[in-house]
Amino acid sequence: MKLNIGVLEVPELDSDKTSYDVAVILEEKYGLFSVYADQYAEVMAQHISEDVAGSMETFLMTGRFPAEPLPQAADAIGKDFQKFIYTREVESVGIPGVPTQAALMGVNKRLKTKKGARRPSFIDSGILESSLKAWFE
Repeated sequence: MKLNIGVLEVPELDSDKTSYDVAVILEEKYGLFSVYADQYAEVMAQHISEDVAGSMETFLMTGRFPAEPLPQAADAIGKDFQKFIYTREVESVGIPGVPTQAALMGVNKRLKTKKGARRPSFIDSGILESSLKAWFE
């Protein structure tokens, strides 16, 4: 079984790029996904072990395993990743260039003026953050 941490591919605002394109750029430039995985390895393991226990309980009660492997763990990991970015925790783990200059300047595609108050790094349009997802194969 393999844990994947990525994004649902959706178009970015005012761009020809998708959330996947942005995710690739952020991983190459900052190692965003790798840093999250390193920082949250123990938390992810806890989510997985709790979900495995639940799956075993389901199996013992019904004789069947759930159709989707570890759905609660995948959901929790995805939400933890969103929180890692939204709460600015990502800005305190020592990634060079983070906080980003755009975040410090308040660049924000969601605003009419395209600029506002300082925002968390990696949340410009909000599309990447909302499309973050974890799943198992």
